Amino acid sequence: MGRSDFHLEKWYLDFVGRNGEIMIFYAAKLSFKSITVHYASWINYQTQSGLKVESHFRHVNLPEKKGNLITWKNDAFQISGSWQAISTPIQARIVEDHQGYLDWNCFQPASNVQLKIKDKTLEGTGYAELLTLTTYPWNIPMNHLRWGRFHSFQDTLVWIELRGDQKQQWVWLNRKRLSECTIENDQLSSTEEGFSLTFDRGIVLESEKKIGSVVKNILRFIPGFNHLMNQNFLTATNHKWFSKCEFQKKGCSTVQGSAIHEWVNFNSDTP
Repeated sequence: MGRSDFHLEKWYLDFVGRNGEIMIFYAAKLSFKSITVHYASWINYQTQSGLKVESHFRHVNLPEKKGNLITWKNDAFQISGSWQAISTPIQARIVEDHQGYLDWNCFQPASNVQLKIKDKTLEGTGYAELLTLTTYPWNIPMNHLRWGRFHSFQDTLVWIELRGDQKQQWVWLNRKRLSECTIENDQLSSTEEGFSLTFDRGIVLESEKKIGSVVKNILRFIPGFNHLMNQNFLTATNHKWFSKCEFQKKGCSTVQGSAIHEWVNFNSDTP
């Protein structure tokens, strides 16, 4: 297998608080040729004040993992947090080509989380994953990407779907790998396991051309980086939601839970 001059480590951490707070943290390191760029972003939803998004490109620490504990500190956001695993990890190699690979490590499909923001401490639940990408992301064969994670008192569901000329899925229910699920923006279902999960998409966390926005900022550090990408990748539209959910499994009572899930449309001129 060959090797590209591109290497990305991208952490995703989230948090759902007891008082309705929803937070998503990204911490990433991108190396391209001889240049390395760090990036951090904070999506912060509060019931009273709504949605706020912050990001920066300097003095970014990546999370640290020791056993079942992940810790992260960001001085610019005045945040420190700990994610303690309450479920076993899952992983997959999503893509492999002549230039590299995309590895997905879901270290914590479900976590107990404690955050300290300035002088305030919050507790809740969350999720943690790491993407490691060594091939060019714009070469991944997909027109649509769907990803999400669902938590209830007794169930954990995690999924990734790539749709291009072919459809590829990675879906786990309570760590069991499933096949042939139907995944849409408002529902995920499985005839194999006889369940359906519905999303209300009640809170919009993102709805923008995020990749293009991030690349625009990266150009300050890596001039001309955008010229390597095709237009569909640069203009992709990202939609991310927090949903209240109903999980219905055949022969069982309906279970209430919540999900954070997203759809990235790389053909943004089509539905």
